[in-house]
Amino acid sequence: MARSKRVRAKKSFRYFFLNGKLHKVLKSSRVKDQMIAWSYPDKKRVLYSYSDAYKNMENAYSMIQVAGMLGKHKVTIEEYILEGKIKKPQKVYPIGNSDSTGWSQYMFSEKDILDLHDYIVSAGRRIENLPTKNELKALMKHNIILYTKTTEGTFVPVWKAE
Repeated sequence: MARSKRVRAKKSFRYFFLNGKLHKVLKSSRVKDQMIAWSYPDKKRVLYSYSDAYKNMENAYSMIQVAGMLGKHKVTIEEYILEGKIKKPQKVYPIGNSDSTGWSQYMFSEKDILDLHDYIVSAGRRIENLPTKNELKALMKHNIILYTKTTEGTFVPVWKAE
């Protein structure tokens, strides 16, 4: 019984950003303190210290996750990229064939998502369901957003210190 309470949930991550570069975890071992990852911009395997990589990494978000956070359709975000309105995020491709024109997927860093949010706000797009910058940061960090109901019946976010 005591063991079930002491087991902490393992954070699973497959793609991550480290030093501004997109990586995919190929093999990791906490015991050996090593992580083997594929660096997409460098097109090679790299070895990192697990503890250092875990401390300094940023999450990578897929197009569907970003669309869900911003309340936009993924096709709309793809149009922004193709039209050059926002910076092109890094792509994930098959590791065995990096020059293929087949399957690929955009992965967004936290900075890319905030830049996209800034573009949507500055372009005057429909922002009725768009989260604020603070709400977006909380969604990326998986924090709980608390709301309180005002006397007029609207909901206002309430922030609490971590």
